[in-house]
Amino acid sequence: MISIDFECSNEHRFEGCFNDYDAYKDQLGRGLIACPLCNSRDVRRLYTGCSIQAKSSDTSRMDKKYPTMFDFIRSFNQFVREHFENVGGDFVNAARAIHYGLEEERCIYGESSPDEIQELHEEGIDIIPLIDLDNVEH
Repeated sequence: MISIDFECSNEHRFEGCFNDYDAYKDQLGRGLIACPLCNSRDVRRLYTGCSIQAKSSDTSRMDKKYPTMFDFIRSFNQFVREHFENVGGDFVNAARAIHYGLEEERCIYGESSPDEIQELHEEGIDIIPLIDLDNVEH
């Protein structure tokens, strides 16, 4: 089930619920979507944010040949852990030393606080925080 926000030509905003994207496109194409306040069929879709669905409600329709964003994040994290040097809690100092040429250039990862990440960014040191999907608080 998907939910889409709309606005009619009279600037009334409303929401439509559809079984899936194909059902939305079908109803839109046949002119079946109308404003509930004024019955105008001159409607446009509003893009009001991002919705991420971690699990399909119908797993039988899930096609694993198309990886999800979460699959990409897990693959990226695995690649980093296998090919980069883990410097642990010394990440900030090591990143600075590499950036300023005090240590040999190499790929590293480790631990840092959000404030330390901001400081590195302000110094022009490029880093990408890893997202640990298995330990995210819900």
